[in-house]
Formats: sequence, structure tokens, C-alpha cells
Amino acid sequence: DMSPRAAWRLERLGFPAVYDYVAGKMDWLSYGLPYEGNALLVGDLVRRDVPTCSVGDRLGDVRAKLAGQDLVVVLDDDRVVQGLVRGRALEGPDEALVEEVMRFGITTVRPSEDVATLTGRMRRAGVERILVTSSDGRLLGLFLRAEAEAALDRHRAQHVGAEP
Repeated sequence: DMSPRAAWRLERLGFPAVYDYVAGKMDWLSYGLPYEGNALLVGDLVRRDVPTCSVGDRLGDVRAKLAGQDLVVVLDDDRVVQGLVRGRALEGPDEALVEEVMRFGITTVRPSEDVATLTGRMRRAGVERILVTSSDGRLLGLFLRAEAEAALDRHRAQHVGAEP
């Protein structure tokens, strides 16, 4: 593990407050924190403007907040993803509770995933969008395949011959 050695080196270089991030690099990246290099990661492209609601919200109130969007992410008080409401489920009665119509067991990805790898998997599976969460399940945003493929093309053009 390079973290203790890196912390020691930074202390020797005169940095006054140095910490050993014991959880490691992948945990760091899973929270969408800054990193060095030019790799294009999911966290670089995540849309943070995702509509959210709670399990106890009424469907009519949720629909009023959507402004034309066709999905809402169901979160608990700690912003941990509990489910998703989309499509026909959004058309239920105004007084229905979100927990009565939501889908459970939603597939999510981490911001540390490589964009090219994820977009390839999404294309093969016919998936257009996927939720991005931290390693503890907190919502970070939404990853859209079409936007990612365009960004990937731009990224490749800018970094031809560069190291990842």
C-alpha cells in the first residue's frame, strides 16, 4: 500500500497536515473525489440534477416536481438510494405513496468506473441511463450513455497518444 509511504513523503516535504487515507484509492474515487491523470471516469460526467423524493411522499406531489422528467430517485434521510419510480408507475393515483409504486433493487455504478467500459456494457444491455452512487449507496447523480459517448469521443480526440 503506497498511502503510508506517500504520507511520510509529504511530511518530509514540509506539508503540515498529512493524513493516511487508509480506505485506499478506489474508495477515494468511489466518492467522486479529485484524482490525477486524464482517465475519463463516470464521476466526471455524472448529472447531479436528478429529481428525488422520499418513500412517504405522495405520487401527485412527486409528479408536480418532475417538470417533464420521467423518473424520480427514492432516497432515505441519508440520501441512500432506496428505489426508483418511472414510466407507468408515475401515472398512479395522486394519493398513492411512493413506496407503493417504486422499484426496488436498482442497479447502480460507482464514479470510479471507466467511461468506455461502462458505456460498452450499457450499449450491449440496451441501457440508456444508470444511477451513480458512492460506496455507501448515497446518490451522486445520473449517468447518461448518449452524453457519455459524445464526451468519450471528445476525450479520445484530445488525448491521442497520452497516458490514461
